Amino acid sequence: MSSFFKKLNTAILQNIPFVLFSKPNEDFVYLYVQDNSESQRFLFHSFDSEVKRSIADKNPFRLPISEFEFEMQLKLKKTQKTNSVQQEAYRDLIQKTLDFIQNSTISKIVMSRLKVIENEGFDLFKTFRNLMYQHPSALVFLWHFPEKETWIGATPELLLSQIGNRVETVSLAATKLPESQWSPKEYEEQQIVTDFILDCFSEIQKLKVIGPKTVQAGKFQHLKTYISGEIPSDFRISTLLEKLHPTPALCGMPKKEAFDFIVRNEFHSREFYGGYIGLEKQDSKEYYVNLRSAQVFENEIWMYVGGGITAESQPENEWLETELKSGTIGNALEKSSSIKVVPPETQ
Repeated sequence: MSSFFKKLNTAILQNIPFVLFSKPNEDFVYLYVQDNSESQRFLFHSFDSEVKRSIADKNPFRLPISEFEFEMQLKLKKTQKTNSVQQEAYRDLIQKTLDFIQNSTISKIVMSRLKVIENEGFDLFKTFRNLMYQHPSALVFLWHFPEKETWIGATPELLLSQIGNRVETVSLAATKLPESQWSPKEYEEQQIVTDFILDCFSEIQKLKVIGPKTVQAGKFQHLKTYISGEIPSDFRISTLLEKLHPTPALCGMPKKEAFDFIVRNEFHSREFYGGYIGLEKQDSKEYYVNLRSAQVFENEIWMYVGGGITAESQPENEWLETELKSGTIGNALEKSSSIKVVPPETQ
């Protein structure tokens, strides 16, 4: 057994928090095991900014993705039985959101739902490996914090990165299948996010904007605009991060009004979904939005899926979009017996 897998095995047996992850368009998988250092860390920040957790490791390991083969059962928390939000209830929620938008100054609200499936002995390490191969341009992660939470996901969205005095972000919004065309609704949704980011970047120097362009993320296509610039040496990156989170892509615009509507009306607490993930080192920082993710329990898997609602949204289309998005996790799930399981809705 290699030193990488020995370290992972020890973390599991001793109930030490760990995270496995691969970065977009890289060929390595990284392992951080909590050692209470602060030199480099992987952090989880909740949607409501009330919970912040991190796993720091002064000596992280990495391994080529092609060599990642590991089988071991994780000890997971059990949860009370939770039901998926059914189609009619979600459509009613979207209609309520539309009515609110049309009678207010709000331009967009992102509404999400839980899709709950029974955990039939799915192997999280095989599922994590599948996600890395199926979504090479995403940040793929398996976060396990014993007695707290276990999450797995493949997020395609960069929130913010900093290397030296250069900062970068992307405006990523709108979703369609390759065979369909972009509509004015999707372009409007993407422009809302872009305008919000440009406002947050008002103090950034040498601003550069490229896009929007159509990009592929798994089975889906999104509209993506690249935004970059330079910051002075005394600039606090945390200030910019606070302005950006939560973005219109996961919350809405105006931010406070959309956030308040979400908290009042969604059927669940988002927990870390819609929050952000951070990779922090002394010389660089990268933050990604936590989406296309699921919370994993001993008895259930909660897949968080959602979409941006504007005045042009159609409730039926929003339901179908969330069904498709649930396939990011659903299509990667694999049992310990090596039998691939694909939920009927995404076949």
